[in-house]
Amino acid sequence: MICRDATSTTDDTPPVWCHHCSMTVPGSEMGLKLNSAWIDDLRWHRDQYRQSRFQWTSSDALLAATEFTRGRQSFTTLSELRELSQARRSAAAYATVCQRAFGEAARHARRGLETTTSWSAVARELDTTVVTCSASSHFSIWSQAHERTNPQVARVQKIVDGLYFSNPLIRAWELKQLWDLYAAAEDILEDTLVDLAVELDGFRRADAIAQAADVRTVAGLGHRIKAQRAQRGAIGDPRRTPHQYS
Repeated sequence: MICRDATSTTDDTPPVWCHHCSMTVPGSEMGLKLNSAWIDDLRWHRDQYRQSRFQWTSSDALLAATEFTRGRQSFTTLSELRELSQARRSAAAYATVCQRAFGEAARHARRGLETTTSWSAVARELDTTVVTCSASSHFSIWSQAHERTNPQVARVQKIVDGLYFSNPLIRAWELKQLWDLYAAAEDILEDTLVDLAVELDGFRRADAIAQAADVRTVAGLGHRIKAQRAQRGAIGDPRRTPHQYS
């Protein structure tokens, strides 16, 4: 993941107010917070809707994963491992579109909230990290309009447009929930792919398993399995249960 340096000056950095002439000038160290009402509205929004209008459960994450497997939930063969690999790539691509949409909204929120290049205020209000906001904004900048939308993004955008109080910060918050859902679906598919690769070990050639999993080498597959087990665990590990809010 390529991350933009959060300390660099960019064209979308809002200007600051010069205290002696009330004109905008770039580069001042004075920081006037703009649109503080956006923060109040987001906090009210989260309280009113018990965090979000767009809500999902672990069952929804599983259902989202099946969007990319044509409804299949059980996998046993080498050919089905290939199907799982393709499904995971498709889920990753879909999640990336959601991330770009979030990044665009987050960038617009930053323009109105702060006069510095820092992402800290936006990240704090969205319960995420500066790196997540910065990287997502970077991806959105270097994408075309059609690469920042899909049917689910359009659905969330419509929800936000229909709110009585709507602003880029609320939009970013709701789109982050959508992105998290499809990231969770991608994780489920990766878990299943690794589980099947482990089960097939000893019954199929190691290089055939690696090829079906779209990994160049057997060693690479081993690293992939090790990474998944370290981050998510084996079947039954509670870390595999997706949660909308941490």
